[in-house]
Amino acid sequence: MRRNPCKLLAAAVLAFGLAIPAMAQFEGQTVVVVTQTGRSIGGPVEDFAPEWEAATGGRVQLQQFAFGELFEKMVSSFETGAGSYDVLIFPADWAGDFMGPGHLEPISDEMRAELDWDDVVPLYGERITAWGGQVYALPYDGDSHMLFYRKDLVDGGEYDAEFEAQFGYPLAEPQTWAQYRDIAEFFNGRVVETDGVMAPIYGALEAQRRNAQSYWVYLSRAAGYGKIPGNPCFFFSCDDMTPQVNNPGWVQALEEYIEIREFGDPNMINYDVADTRAYFPAGGSVLNIDWGDVGPISIDETASVIAGQVGFGILPGGERYWDYEAGEWVTPESGVNHAPFIAFGGWIIGVAAESDVKEAALDFAAFMARPELVMQLAVTGGTGINPSRFSQLDDLDPWIGAGFDEESAADYLDAILNTINHPNATLDLRIRGSAEYFQALDAEISRALVGELTPQQALDNVANLWNGITDRFGRDAQLEQYRSAVGY
Repeated sequence: MRRNPCKLLAAAVLAFGLAIPAMAQFEGQTVVVVTQTGRSIGGPVEDFAPEWEAATGGRVQLQQFAFGELFEKMVSSFETGAGSYDVLIFPADWAGDFMGPGHLEPISDEMRAELDWDDVVPLYGERITAWGGQVYALPYDGDSHMLFYRKDLVDGGEYDAEFEAQFGYPLAEPQTWAQYRDIAEFFNGRVVETDGVMAPIYGALEAQRRNAQSYWVYLSRAAGYGKIPGNPCFFFSCDDMTPQVNNPGWVQALEEYIEIREFGDPNMINYDVADTRAYFPAGGSVLNIDWGDVGPISIDETASVIAGQVGFGILPGGERYWDYEAGEWVTPESGVNHAPFIAFGGWIIGVAAESDVKEAALDFAAFMARPELVMQLAVTGGTGINPSRFSQLDDLDPWIGAGFDEESAADYLDAILNTINHPNATLDLRIRGSAEYFQALDAEISRALVGELTPQQALDNVANLWNGITDRFGRDAQLEQYRSAVGY
């Protein structure tokens, strides 16, 4: 029988005496928590809420919705005054719609001190959870996209000579999207050994299904071709909010996002992140792009057959990038434009400002965000929680204790640190209407993926839709928000 890692973790918290903060009593009060469907992100709430209930007398009711419905459920509760939810666990990208209008309760300095805020990586503690200089949410999960690959195949030496003969350069962790494509082509359909069994393998698996979280995989490609070093303005021009989504860099990224299906499962147009997150650890492909969740899953004996065989790295970059200010392609001196994408930014925890059980809601939010718990959740596969604190990144011991070997643990944490500390890291979109902008992007790139439109046509449509959204919210107001969000 497959074990539930979160429930095992809950038992471990009790068994090993991890501290549970002293809390006030909330007898008779019910805290309604809302987040996405599934075990990832919501699972820990389900598993640990009974401890909070036993300690406080309060009750927790968890409501979950498919990701494609989640924003509408949350924002409708605010805008209609329904007050359906007390605690919201939501993508940091939605800050403009939730924090900007004052829908969330500010987080006090006292609570931040209790949660050891100095331990929170500034990217998450000062940007992701804040709006206009005020913190409105607690860090729960720290997100960015990274590269996962089968190092036993790519770094093992067995295929080096054949690869170099075919492509003219050594086989190694891909630094550019062109190298990524070559490796996918080389291995796709090749019979390799996985867990003692010889079987064919796909070159790459990437999420491409509409109305899931797949468009972030496309955006990770677009960053390498469209992020100008030294210019933080990636989605829009910071002069006048002109969308950059249809410039040549973004178009090349979409062309390659479509092409990669030739070197993977033809059906991956129906894959969401949960699918690739299952198939890669099961030995299904050589390459994968995802959030950091794949690290702990890769060493989970109930889900993975490739423990210790996974390499971790920052995202590949473009061999050139489109400089929209100069109107030309630029080849960097280093030969690669690394622009790691801080995709999504993380799931964060907010409390509705109009909650009828606000103190209980704040207390439960702090209970879920406490350092001891998020440390344990980060090293446990399937929780959806990735590092957002220095303590989660500085100490190898918890990762080794969870099942990583020392080399893999160091490689994994280095990849995360190199991503969030990279000077050309690309911040995700955090302005009012971000969900609507992304819904438009998702719909149109899906049309390109099925061949209904060319990449250029699809992205031209997105640019027109984005201009309409910007004008509806107010171009000057959106420009001010965007400049602030990227630190322009």
